[in-house]
Amino acid sequence: MNKIFINGIKIENAVNKDNIISIEGYCCHFGRPNLNNECVDANSFKKFFDMYENGIIKPNLNYNHSDRLIGGIDDIASMDEGLYMQAHLNKDVALVRDTIWPLIESGDIDSVSTEGFIDNGWNGIIENEDGSYYVKDFILLGVALVANPADWDAKFTFKNFLDENKARIELENAKRSKWYLIR
Repeated sequence: MNKIFINGIKIENAVNKDNIISIEGYCCHFGRPNLNNECVDANSFKKFFDMYENGIIKPNLNYNHSDRLIGGIDDIASMDEGLYMQAHLNKDVALVRDTIWPLIESGDIDSVSTEGFIDNGWNGIIENEDGSYYVKDFILLGVALVANPADWDAKFTFKNFLDENKARIELENAKRSKWYLIR
C-alpha cells in the first residue's frame, strides 16, 4: 500500500497504479566495449552494490540523461550477461504522459543507458589492447531512457501481470548467483 505523509497527514493509495508502467531489461552488458569504449564486468559494480545494499545510494530513472525524473528503479542485479533492472515509469508525470509514452508506443524509444562515475577517475580504468578501457569501479547513479544508447543491446521490455512472478524469481536467483555474490 502506498503511503505519503504531508505535514503529518497520512495519505494512502496516493499513486494511481493504472498509470505505473513496469519495465525491465539489461541496462548494460558485461565483457564487451560499448560505443563509448567502456568495458565493464560484475566486479566493476562491487562498490556500487555495497552502497546500494546499505541504502547509501539508489539510482534514479530519468529521461535522456537529464535531471527529469520519470519513475524509479525498483531493483537491480548483476547477472551473468550484465546489469538487469526492474523499473517503473509514472504516467502521472506530464513528461511521461505527453512526450515519452507516445515515443515508446511508436517505437522511437526502446533503450536504456547507465549513468554514473568512475571511482578514482583516471586511476579507475585500465586500457585494453583494442583501444577500449576496462572500468574498475563504476558507481551507478541512474538509468536513462534514451533513443541512442552506448550499449545497443540495452533494451527494455514491459512486464505484464503474468511475467511479474517469473521476473521476481529470476532476480532473486541472480542475487544468489556467482556474479551477484562476487561482491
